[in-house]
Amino acid sequence: MVATAADNTQRDARFASTRWTIVREAVDSRASTRIAAEALTELCRIYWPAIYAYLRRRGYDTQDAQDLTQSFFQHMLEDETLRRASRDKGRFRNFLLGALNICLADEQARRHTLKRGGNFQMISVDALEAEELHHLGMAEELSPAELLDARWAGLLLDRALATVRANFAEQGKAAMFEALAPFLEGEKAGVSYEDAAERLGVGLGAVKTLIHRLRRQFAEALRREILQTVSAPHEVDDELRQLRAVFARAHNRQAA
Repeated sequence: MVATAADNTQRDARFASTRWTIVREAVDSRASTRIAAEALTELCRIYWPAIYAYLRRRGYDTQDAQDLTQSFFQHMLEDETLRRASRDKGRFRNFLLGALNICLADEQARRHTLKRGGNFQMISVDALEAEELHHLGMAEELSPAELLDARWAGLLLDRALATVRANFAEQGKAAMFEALAPFLEGEKAGVSYEDAAERLGVGLGAVKTLIHRLRRQFAEALRREILQTVSAPHEVDDELRQLRAVFARAHNRQAA
């Protein structure tokens, strides 16, 4: 089934507020079973790679980490874990990590809820294999918590970038985005303002203005993503600083 513009607008409206809103919607007794399931599935789809990265760094092998990731989110879907979640208790990734560690420490959970095998497959095999390749490329020196934060930061950056790319595409400016996107990380070797200006057929001053606007759009999109995972708007700047720091450490250690 092909999604219509109206479908996309409705979906964006539902998920434009906060991840905590999705949590409350998922556990609200007034919500329909379908809406609750969709909300939980959305949470799992977005955040499972960070949980997988944490498990791998904790020492679980590939198969165990894959099984545990699947089973953890199955537990989240079937149990009432999310009813204990609250924006007043802090960042959403901290809640997920706390819930995961409780499950891992619970012998009964390991024997029952976090068992290997089963028919539950929220995450595709292809996605898990791709995430394992990503994991192998990340810094081994990071602690499990640091690696989770680094992967979390990467997910937020990817989602912000995808949002901006989609906005350009909707305006018929996909080619412009591709020409300007490399400058989100500064002017790199092999990519110059002059190259971008020639590619777009505009002057040097115009291309610098376009790059400035793109960076501003990306920053705004990233702040919206972060806002969806923290307790209050005033925490966005602090979260942004923390995620930038851990993401930078991960990349610096990879480059060393």
